[in-house]
Amino acid sequence: MRLAKGVLWALASLGLWLAGCSPAPDTQKPTITITQPQDGSTVNTPQVTVQGSAQDNTQVARITYQLNGGQEQQITITPGPNVSFQFQVTLQQGQNTITVHAYDQANNKGSATVQVTYDPTAVHNLSGTVVSEYAGGPVAGSTLKLYKNGNLVATTLSGADGSFSFGTLAPGTYRLEAQKPGMAGSVLEGIRVPEMTSVTLIQRQAFDATATTTPPTLLITQDGTQSLEGGTFTNTIPFRVQVDTTKDYVRPMRYIYVALGRTPGSAFITNSPTWTRQVFSNVEDTGNRALSGANVAGFGSASGETVYVEVVAYDFNLNRSHYLIPITFKNTSANQNNNVSSPTRVAATAITLSQAVGFFSVKSPTTLKVPVAKGTMGELTLDPEAVPEGSNLYVEVRWCYTATATPFAFDIERSTDGTNWTRVGTVGGARSSSCPDNPLDRPFFFRDASPDLTPGQTYSYRVVARGTNRAESAPSTTTPLPPFFAPLMSPADESTGVPLTPNFTIGHPQLGIGADGAAYNLVLWDTLTGDSVAWQTLAGYNLLVEFGTPENGIPEGEALVYGFHPTVNDVVIFTDTAGVVAPTKPSLVPVNVPQGTVTMPYNFDGLAQLSALQALRTYAWQLYVSYAYKYNPAEGYRISAYSIQTWPSSTSFIRITRPGTQVFDFTTGQ
Repeated sequence: MRLAKGVLWALASLGLWLAGCSPAPDTQKPTITITQPQDGSTVNTPQVTVQGSAQDNTQVARITYQLNGGQEQQITITPGPNVSFQFQVTLQQGQNTITVHAYDQANNKGSATVQVTYDPTAVHNLSGTVVSEYAGGPVAGSTLKLYKNGNLVATTLSGADGSFSFGTLAPGTYRLEAQKPGMAGSVLEGIRVPEMTSVTLIQRQAFDATATTTPPTLLITQDGTQSLEGGTFTNTIPFRVQVDTTKDYVRPMRYIYVALGRTPGSAFITNSPTWTRQVFSNVEDTGNRALSGANVAGFGSASGETVYVEVVAYDFNLNRSHYLIPITFKNTSANQNNNVSSPTRVAATAITLSQAVGFFSVKSPTTLKVPVAKGTMGELTLDPEAVPEGSNLYVEVRWCYTATATPFAFDIERSTDGTNWTRVGTVGGARSSSCPDNPLDRPFFFRDASPDLTPGQTYSYRVVARGTNRAESAPSTTTPLPPFFAPLMSPADESTGVPLTPNFTIGHPQLGIGADGAAYNLVLWDTLTGDSVAWQTLAGYNLLVEFGTPENGIPEGEALVYGFHPTVNDVVIFTDTAGVVAPTKPSLVPVNVPQGTVTMPYNFDGLAQLSALQALRTYAWQLYVSYAYKYNPAEGYRISAYSIQTWPSSTSFIRITRPGTQVFDFTTGQ
């Protein structure tokens, strides 16, 4: 009996020990991912397919769903640690909540929810592009969120070309936000669907990546109290823009722009002589102001037309807010009753810029003597307010209007096939008795900086005068060139023993980008004193190099080198290998067409002999001017495209304002 009790005690102890060694209960709940439909999306049919997956550390035993908080419905699955599911639901009109539950064997429950709006009117699309400047490069991989009435409607990413699109949108007003690491935030408020089918969103590099990327919130009224949106105004539009200082943004404010019509990026690339905007710097409140006169020229109608007041604001981190405010605008200009004629001598010129062309330290335009047509020199002006740093392509359209009846407006239209035309801009109507032969001097102009402009694509432009009638100009075409880069070659960087009268060789990639010629001007300076030594002192002397193409009239494999020389105030021929212009001209500037190079001797023109460099001295050389150009044979061999690598500043020394260009140092020998 004593033994039996001992055995019973031992067995009981073993049971307690085994109980203490049993596994802990499973308390980890499954996780669920709903891949379709997207949270916040809108559909135009009631039937929606819901797809996703569930995962668990042991096994997903069953899955259910609820629609709008109703009774749980069972979904047929094959149990396992990873389970996919798919089922259909019938939505109610309006916003719907779909919740999916996953249970494991221990009855732990995990849930996920999406909200979907069923709107039978949601049949519209909205597409667009995200760019770093209005004429700048694309911003890829930016997260775009579209809101309607404060509710998230859809989310997408911008593509490699900056493009994006949203579908199945209901009519209404939308807000579009963009965020990307390292980039400033950007928001476009007031997008009207279906009136607006495409938009451009500008998202700049953040000044400080650690600072907030929330764009400033603006309060836009007539006078601080009365609403501006939806108002009716005659000739003058009162406005006041205030920054909501209770909301997140980076102080101080940089700029606030206010204008009618399209308001581009961070500079004035669509300026014209008959259209202006108002700009406010470093303010959080514009005070009571008004758009009138040149600010409203060409907009509105006698009976009242829906136009948009556009307000753009940048804070110190370059976070950008863009508001579109619809109003009805009555314009009493008598020019609306004029019977107008067609604008004349329209010339479209594409200007492609490299990153080295940035006018961040220049306060005034810079002008150089350039070829404007075959055999004709003129002046090309780059305005710092027209070409913000980072921009890479725009088309300047210039024209004349000398008829007596002044137009109410000029509409600028663009086409890629010469048949279908799209309006890209409007400016106020005007007239001028002057119509210069130089297309770059014609009195009226508009700069098209649309982000869809592409090198190699031919564009046609025409200008339409509007009064009581509509009068179209003859079209003008241009084919933008790709970016141009002429590398420095010899004397090589950090080279030594260089002769005291060296030759300077640069690469000439004219043919590679489809150009008909290129222009160069070098600067050479003493690194010890910082003084300029050569060429830059001959202001405006650009060396023009043309390798043979069908458009420039030079035989293939041959070359012509010439330039406008201020000393003789005329064009001087330096090299003509084919004898096209100067049959007996020696090769004063050597070229190598197969290798694509041109060599500028230290003394080559016989017009300005330079003293030899000092022995055992370090010098630096750099391109002062470098651009390519393309003729348009159909328009009198006018130059219709420039691609500019570097351009001189009118106020600062080149090596300060052009950090993107090459600078080669070399040391002379004995």
